Amino acid sequence: MKVVADTGPLVAAANRRDEAHQLAATLVAELGRDLIVPSPVLGEVDHLLRARVGTHAARLFLDAVAKGSHEVGYLTPDLLRRAVAIDARFAALDLGIVDGSVMAFAERHELPVLTFDFEDFRAAPPKAGSWQLVIDESRYLDAIR
Repeated sequence: MKVVADTGPLVAAANRRDEAHQLAATLVAELGRDLIVPSPVLGEVDHLLRARVGTHAARLFLDAVAKGSHEVGYLTPDLLRRAVAIDARFAALDLGIVDGSVMAFAERHELPVLTFDFEDFRAAPPKAGSWQLVIDESRYLDAIR
């Protein structure tokens, strides 16, 4: 089954100093080609890896994605409009285009989400129901303790 990736787990998977590294690395490796990285997430991961880990880690990540390790989810005009609408609807959360794109992509394609941003995903539900998350917050907290 395909899964939409948020930024946090991808950065944690590449950053050995991150407290969630082992959990993230395991999940990202298990999901492999079934992991869809929305294009705004790709840019944010690149930026954060360069800032937190280094240019080499960012380039390794980008090279892996370019070679097909994960699928890139490109935003159509409709998905972009939906991402902007999600950000506006939950303005108090200040989600931004990256979280909005993850939510819009997952909502449109009815896919689960790999995220460590549990608070925002609880506070900004999809049009119907709730987000299907790959891991729940308790498993994440157990892994980082």
